[in-house]
Amino acid sequence: MALQIPGYRVVRKINQGGMSTVYLAIQISVGRVVALKVMNPQLNNDPAFSERFQREATIVGQLSHPNIVAIYDIGRHEDLNYIAMDYLPNGSVHDRMSTGLTGEEVLRVIREVASALDHAHEKGYVHRDIKPENILFRTDNSAVLSDFGVARGVSANSRMTHVGTVVGTPHYMSPEQTKGNNVDGRSDLYSLGIVFYEMLTGSLPYQGEEAVTIALKHISAPIPKLPLQYLAYQKILDKLLAKDPEQRFQRGRDLIQAIDELEKNFHTPLTSSVHPTDLTVIALARALVNATVHALRWRWNKLRALRWSPERGFYARPSSKITEIFFNEGQSSIHSQRTQIATRVNGALDEKHTHHKKLAVGFLLVVALLGLGVWWNKGLQDISPAETIATNSAANNTTNNTSNPAQVSNTQATTPFAGAQPVATAALPMANDSGDGSAMAAVDMTSGNLAVESSAAASSEPLITFALQVKTVPAQARVRVLNIPERYQPGMQLPPGSYHLEVSHPGYDMQRSWVEITDQDLSPSFTLNQSLKPGEAMSSELVAAIKSQGPEMVRIPSGSFLMGHKDTVTAMPVHKVTINKAIAMSKYEITFDDYDIFAQATNRALPSDNRWGRGNRPVINVNFEDARAYAKWLSETTGKKYRLPTEAEWEYVARANSKSLFWWGDDVKDAAGRANCRRGCNSKFSGLFGAKTAPVGSYPANAFGIYDTAGNVAEWVEDCFADNYNLHPKNGQALLIKNCDARVVRGGSAKDNAERLASHIRDYHHAEIFDSHLGFRVVMDL
Repeated sequence: MALQIPGYRVVRKINQGGMSTVYLAIQISVGRVVALKVMNPQLNNDPAFSERFQREATIVGQLSHPNIVAIYDIGRHEDLNYIAMDYLPNGSVHDRMSTGLTGEEVLRVIREVASALDHAHEKGYVHRDIKPENILFRTDNSAVLSDFGVARGVSANSRMTHVGTVVGTPHYMSPEQTKGNNVDGRSDLYSLGIVFYEMLTGSLPYQGEEAVTIALKHISAPIPKLPLQYLAYQKILDKLLAKDPEQRFQRGRDLIQAIDELEKNFHTPLTSSVHPTDLTVIALARALVNATVHALRWRWNKLRALRWSPERGFYARPSSKITEIFFNEGQSSIHSQRTQIATRVNGALDEKHTHHKKLAVGFLLVVALLGLGVWWNKGLQDISPAETIATNSAANNTTNNTSNPAQVSNTQATTPFAGAQPVATAALPMANDSGDGSAMAAVDMTSGNLAVESSAAASSEPLITFALQVKTVPAQARVRVLNIPERYQPGMQLPPGSYHLEVSHPGYDMQRSWVEITDQDLSPSFTLNQSLKPGEAMSSELVAAIKSQGPEMVRIPSGSFLMGHKDTVTAMPVHKVTINKAIAMSKYEITFDDYDIFAQATNRALPSDNRWGRGNRPVINVNFEDARAYAKWLSETTGKKYRLPTEAEWEYVARANSKSLFWWGDDVKDAAGRANCRRGCNSKFSGLFGAKTAPVGSYPANAFGIYDTAGNVAEWVEDCFADNYNLHPKNGQALLIKNCDARVVRGGSAKDNAERLASHIRDYHHAEIFDSHLGFRVVMDL
């Protein structure tokens, strides 16, 4: 029997769920097409479901926004509760993801939903169930937020709809929502961030077989990274998915403003048409190989075009195709000519190979072709039947530290007779008596005259160089300069610049380090440590060194301080803590040099250094249990009592008797030159696409003589995490609770902005989590 509801003509069923069924219907009184949502009659006896059904109509009825579903009627017929609302025929975000969404479409949807949320939050309501199925589309493809069934007022006192039950969909719930805490509009923005990631990548960032597993990942797992073609969106995603609500966008309008600024800064499309699965390593490698083949083919065709005759000597056979594609008529500057060459090369290849129009492959083509051009053909000139090609050798790469200064050639063009066009020469490498390949053959392409001149004679100005003499222990260690092609020779002459040195020797740990040549000779020293193979017993000398030294420690006097901050929820209440006895804390964060000995001695896997370097950089990618195990091993090896610091001890040392936000004062701008962080520290270890750790001690110590308590890596401490200090001990001991899942981390890291380096700022991770910006230090009981 067909569904009968007075005032409506039901056409067909659209969708069905456990709580309700949605029908396409016509509201007879006004002839309006509506979606008729009818609650499952079997749920009538459950007051919670009836309340939720009624709440949706009540809340949406108070919201009037083009991107929020509209409610036209609510009623009950016999045992059927129903709501008449907007009919949205173009499916949901979930449906659209199956066919793929462009980056521009995703931004539009996020902007419209953010506008809807801003309106709802302003009216005092939190949606609490943002997910792809609840974002629908009108016929004009505008996004509409629906299903306010679990929405609550911001001022509601209850954390949950039912005692012990957290409301929401686990894959999209914010960290505070998963823990059952009170939530506000920022929780919805976190959920929207999950939808943002899913729309761009087609997958969820945090997955697991059980809801608890997923919830823990929302609480402690690192923020996911977007694929290469969506790199411009990463900053927005990072702020949407910040674990701390204070670090997120505070309102929907803030998110909209960030999107506007992003689009304003990028006048070209922010994404390519390449599907994420196209950007595999194999695909990128294939594109690079193709680009190289095209460049080599072009060079081969140029060489094939060379001709020689007794009358003319070497000359280039006219080729209208080559001239049209690669050169501009008339004279032009080198800069403009390179631009024209790159543009025309791309145009010609696009016509021949349409699949290279994809942005990622096109970018690789430009890089490969320009790179080969700089290497082989630095100074391209115009070509015509009466003119010849001018080629400057790869020696110009010297200014980029990619060739030997002795290979510089700057062959000048000559004019054989008055009124003639400038005659260019092609500089071709030849072997000379010294065997260093520094002589160049200058070929006059018009007259055929061949002259050989040394690079020293051709250079217009002498290149200033300085000697690099690397001292090593052991003395026979191999030295390489990784960022230049020349083999290292003791005392080799190099121009001023940065050089990446690698020192290695069989049986020793390799070391890499950057050095800077400025205005004098440089003689850096390297002392290699003997390698310890997994399972190999430590030598008596190494054991003695550890027993006598261990990590360098600094004595910290006893004392009292005010812990926390009055304006930070997780650091409240501010309370007095007394450290009753002196301790010693490691002067630096535990380094790879420290940790690798422990890992090898205990047959543990060596943690990854993220390709940032090991040695005296802080150890990273270690979880809480790894850090605790290191302290235990150090205690057993040295006979002294090492452990992780408590949270109170850590803040006491970080403050170093200061009462300001940072150990250096209250001004966040003063972080520059004092810490390694992503924004605000002016750190040389922070770049356009991320930040890496700095060698320990690269920045000043605080008043206690402890380094890197602000930035570099966040540090594990012993305490279990609680979202306030109500239960925190006042004597400096650790807060330990039963079934402790999350542990506190302190200090901020290189990926944080300077504001997150304040001494009171707290964060937390699951004990099993390891991260490239997470390390630790130790204390020793005296």
